[in-house]
Amino acid sequence: MNTKLSILFFVKRTKTNVDGLLPIFIRVTVNGERIEFSTKRITPSEKWSVEGNRMKGTSAESKATNSYLDTLNPLCSNFA
Repeated sequence: MNTKLSILFFVKRTKTNVDGLLPIFIRVTVNGERIEFSTKRITPSEKWSVEGNRMKGTSAESKATNSYLDTLNPLCSNFA
């Protein structure tokens, strides 16, 4: 049986905190069934790339956040 797996990182603009930062969420879809949860990371809206599903830039904060998101990818692959 083929299993279709999709992993997406996104920000929830409706959950902006008092400092104007957006929480980063992950959505894992397996055969059409979705689950979403927080990555426990936040980002300014102007630093988030919707197309790349990553933080923009080469700052230490961007690199650390993107590295953390990269570590979540293989963990979520175990859902399939």
